Amino acid sequence: MRPADRDILKNYYGEKLKSYGHDTRSLGWIPGARKVRFDALTSIGDLQGSSVLDVGCGFGDLYGYLAGRGIKVDYTGVDINPDFISIAREAYPDARFVVADFEDDDAGSEFNWAFAAGIFTLKISDNRRFIRDTLKKMFDVCNKGVAADFLGPTSAGNDAYWQCPPEEVLKFCRGLTKRVVVRADYMSTEYCVYLYKDEMADERNVFEKA
Repeated sequence: MRPADRDILKNYYGEKLKSYGHDTRSLGWIPGARKVRFDALTSIGDLQGSSVLDVGCGFGDLYGYLAGRGIKVDYTGVDINPDFISIAREAYPDARFVVADFEDDDAGSEFNWAFAAGIFTLKISDNRRFIRDTLKKMFDVCNKGVAADFLGPTSAGNDAYWQCPPEEVLKFCRGLTKRVVVRADYMSTEYCVYLYKDEMADERNVFEKA
């Protein structure tokens, strides 16, 4: 990620953290929306016993959500903000957290699933490039699939936010895999995508069950 863009993200979330502490508002999230968002993203597949990468993990609350549902995972959370990671490590000592820029740094070994929740929201110098590079790397480091969410063009206008047309994301994702799902049924202001590694189809062009 470009240094100027990294500074935009650190400063925006850093200021919110000073105001709200360990609270979803520090992530710029609407209060009460976290469970709905996590429900949608984690419906990508069976996560039980899987290795999970959470890109832009914030407080690591995806791990807490999964643990609360009795879903045991080998979790790695990555975030560029050391203050968020410090809180995450204290809140979830059984998980692994890394301070890193996912685009530029090594995320570690291969994972089964990779998630990105709310990281494509803020406007930076080139949001399209950021989305493309991040999704591609997430897809490269996993062996089952990727789930990521985006603000849709129907969300309320705010000059600080990036609203990404779903057709653009779908077109790019179809360049990575033929097996893509776009979901816009869980929140009026956003949507999420699933990208699956297993894209083998039978002679009828029907995808086989992973």
